Amino acid sequence: MERLAELLAHENGVLPRRDHHNIRHLLDSARRKGLLAAPLPGIYTAPDPDWHTRMRAAAAFRPGCVITGAAAALALWWPEVPITFVSATVPYEVHGTYARYQWQRRRVPADLIDDSHGLRLACPAVSVLDLLPTLGATVIDEALRRRAVTLAALWAALRAEPRRPGNRLRGALLTDSRDEPWSEAERVAHRLLRQAGLVGWRTNHRIVIDGVGYFADIAFTAERVIIEIDGFTHHGTRRAFADDRWRYSRFAAHGWRVLPFAASSLDDDPEAFVALVRRAVGQ
Repeated sequence: MERLAELLAHENGVLPRRDHHNIRHLLDSARRKGLLAAPLPGIYTAPDPDWHTRMRAAAAFRPGCVITGAAAALALWWPEVPITFVSATVPYEVHGTYARYQWQRRRVPADLIDDSHGLRLACPAVSVLDLLPTLGATVIDEALRRRAVTLAALWAALRAEPRRPGNRLRGALLTDSRDEPWSEAERVAHRLLRQAGLVGWRTNHRIVIDGVGYFADIAFTAERVIIEIDGFTHHGTRRAFADDRWRYSRFAAHGWRVLPFAASSLDDDPEAFVALVRRAVGQ
């Protein structure tokens, strides 16, 4: 067991059987005893490998493959992404099905691949597009909020793979994201403001106060009116709640009118939301 642990540590957690002919009987025996797992044929890891190890196993199983979707997002920009399998692409058919893996015949353009720690990973823009059919616009909001992508990069990635199934949905969601929301609630607010014909507002507007930058969800800069949209789960801690109160107070002390709204109010009474904003900005 000590030798296996040393081998796993030396090989970054993945032991391809083809590379260890001299100890293949040891590897096979360890697997039968439950000391090793084989997430893919001929690829050994410690039991119950984590997602990063599963990605390395995929790269060992099909050298040159590109890790896509949630796995690429996990590796590059979204550690908390919901993930149930590693998706990977190769330019040829992969026969057979393997638990917790999804293989796809697809060519990801070379300039949309990030090489990191021995893995070929779909860049953040591609992983966002991969996840849109299952996670919806939330993934765009998350990526924009984390500064993992720009809207321009998302459009460029969409154009780079023009014949992908689901691109019509992806294009519609990118169009709906043109004001770069950081949450679903902000997305709804942007849509309501556009539909109402209100103009002159900027999203996630950075305001510097006493040398410190603070972001306002929506700011009418000429009228010096700020709209803040907070969901019920937005304040996960007392500290987060207090920080927002300080932020609102600093805005107000420096001449901004702050209109705080609960995210639910946009769905409950969108007309009242628009009417209050319209009155505040004089439009």
